[in-house]
Amino acid sequence: MLHALELENFKAFGDRAHVPFAPITLIFGENSAGKSSILQALNLLKQTRESRETGALLLPRAENGIVDLGSFKELLFDHDLERTLSIRVEIKMDKRSLFSLPDEKEKIAIEFNFKRPSLKEEVLLDQFEIYYGESSKCIARFQPSGKTVERHEFWMMMGFFHDSRGLSPSKLAAVECVWVTDEPEFWKPEFDWCNENREEIARRIKERKLDLEEDLKQHTDEDNNGQKNADEGFQGYMKRLQREQDSLDADSKFFSSELELESYISKRRSEEMNTVIAAQGFLPVGVLHGEKTSLLTGPGSLSGPRSDVMAFDVAELTMAASHALERTLDALFPMGPFRRPPERWYIFTGTSPEDVGYRGDLLPDLLFRSKKLVKKTNKWLEKLEIGYELTVEPVGIDSGDLFEVRLKDTRRKEGTNQERVNVALPDVGFGISQLLPFVVQSLVSEKQIISIEQPEVHVHPRLQADLGDLLAEAIKEPRENQFIVETHSEHLILRLQRLVYEKKIKPEDVSVVYVSRGPEGAKSQRLHLDEEGDFIDEWPNGFFPERLRELR
Repeated sequence: MLHALELENFKAFGDRAHVPFAPITLIFGENSAGKSSILQALNLLKQTRESRETGALLLPRAENGIVDLGSFKELLFDHDLERTLSIRVEIKMDKRSLFSLPDEKEKIAIEFNFKRPSLKEEVLLDQFEIYYGESSKCIARFQPSGKTVERHEFWMMMGFFHDSRGLSPSKLAAVECVWVTDEPEFWKPEFDWCNENREEIARRIKERKLDLEEDLKQHTDEDNNGQKNADEGFQGYMKRLQREQDSLDADSKFFSSELELESYISKRRSEEMNTVIAAQGFLPVGVLHGEKTSLLTGPGSLSGPRSDVMAFDVAELTMAASHALERTLDALFPMGPFRRPPERWYIFTGTSPEDVGYRGDLLPDLLFRSKKLVKKTNKWLEKLEIGYELTVEPVGIDSGDLFEVRLKDTRRKEGTNQERVNVALPDVGFGISQLLPFVVQSLVSEKQIISIEQPEVHVHPRLQADLGDLLAEAIKEPRENQFIVETHSEHLILRLQRLVYEKKIKPEDVSVVYVSRGPEGAKSQRLHLDEEGDFIDEWPNGFFPERLRELR
């Protein structure tokens, strides 16, 4: 689940702003305060990642993209190229993660810093940082090495992290670790393990040295026979084996002496700062062990899936953060303030969409393919007291793939048979056609992050409040969705307050974020709810009356 976002020098935000998320996040603020910048930052990362074939670090504009933010200069606060753009995404790990983290430190974050020295130069990844546990604690910092890695070479290197969707472009950037935390809390578990298992470490060092000696002898013989001496990859492999052998000699001496935490941390930090990562665009995609010869985290290390050693592995944590971010961007489903206007007839495209589309354009096909979904939607239309029942009908007897989406008026009947009044979707109020894609997406999604701008547009106040019931239902099992809603609706927050009061949702299920604009840019402030659904914090600037509460 998306836990928090931090922005600095991005659009309306100059000074660093922290935006906390919950299963339901409502973003309030005056017009042009900077509310949309929060959603746009997430959409920018998603758009860039989905367009990976371009090789762009950031892609503010894309053909048929989900967001159009102009140029990199327009992304910067005050359009000042002297500034560094920073985006930090903090994620709460779940059981689906490929990487297991201790429960007490289940949050992981990755922050990207981008610069553009001048209009004549390209956008650069200045650095990225990994945060583990509390978001304020940086554990590792990476900077570009200036080198690139050929894609085919990447697959041949040990310790790669496989990207199942393929890697493009053909070259990847290499980034190297330039700083690692010296906080004892991160190093103490493995230090204690090493102290308790010296004999085991000595045995494993001896075994590994024998294996290396055999490998070196065998490959040296082949090299002397002229079989591989012209192969640069082979020569690099031989150098790595020799470095590992030298490192094992040093480890044998180090672990045979009396261990002290300070000297241990110094040794391990220097080893972890040999970590090199391959990056595709802004995202780390694989580990290049290169110079890394750590006994605990290098190739053939003591730690591993079946090991009991709690090694502090910068590469593993970096890939955990990268994987969590990619899953988050995959799960993100942004919806703008306006959905595609309804049409009288549709032609079935022959596809089976899994969502309504960012602009709601896939909604007709989605409903056409699933009678079960139509039934679920009608149940919620009844709960929301919209007064209509949805039908998807073919046009004529021999219409082929031509169909229409119609509404039956559940409040009126006509004719001698007293049948429901049947109307085309374009013939009812514009608000229903705008709200329908959001309702359907909330029902069809599972474990998705649905962001939407102003769902209350063209919607009656009572229906705005009823949307709170839909959100509260969709965050629970089996759907477990997360919502980020930019809104001005007092009625929506009133309903959520009421649901907290009625114990149908918890106060921590709702994050109300107020965005305000000052001389130094936008600021964000979380307004907390108590167990009774009342606000603990006062609303800034008298945005809503202080007595903001729904009558009970």
